[in-house]
Amino acid sequence: MSTKRKVLGCGCGVLLIALGVTWFSPAGKAIRALLPIALMKDTAGTESFKGDLSDRLKAMYTAAELYHQSEDSFPKAETWTDDLLKRLQTQNLKPGEAEKKLKRPDLETIPDQFGFEINKEVAGKYKGDIKDPKTIMIFESKETKKNLSGDPKVDGKPGGQAITVSGELVNISP
Repeated sequence: MSTKRKVLGCGCGVLLIALGVTWFSPAGKAIRALLPIALMKDTAGTESFKGDLSDRLKAMYTAAELYHQSEDSFPKAETWTDDLLKRLQTQNLKPGEAEKKLKRPDLETIPDQFGFEINKEVAGKYKGDIKDPKTIMIFESKETKKNLSGDPKVDGKPGGQAITVSGELVNISP
């Protein structure tokens, strides 16, 4: 065996040992964690939104909380659905699918019909200024226009659902 082959064989052996040590080290753990992500197919903009009424209320609650964190108040009554829409869009959703989260399931396919209102006692306010955490924030409405605000006891859909400032799903009292 020639000297060249011995050096090449030894070099390959050292390289394999180094790769093995790296693979099982903390750095290797990070590489192993990132490898599936690097090999994954891009799924951006391919999903449809499928959610029931409670999923929609929870999504709007989360979006309202995110809005509150950045703006120090809940969205204003005049623009609340537009403000929440920006926080409901996720990378995996097809264009237009996030808007479905702002619509009652029975109105999902009807253009310009939404069916939710923000409580006028919550709109534009700082969360700490709302004394009762069981105060309804967003509720099913009798009306179906966009950016509505009102009183859940007066404007709420009879037998409808709502979500409170603390994120609890509740039924609207008749």
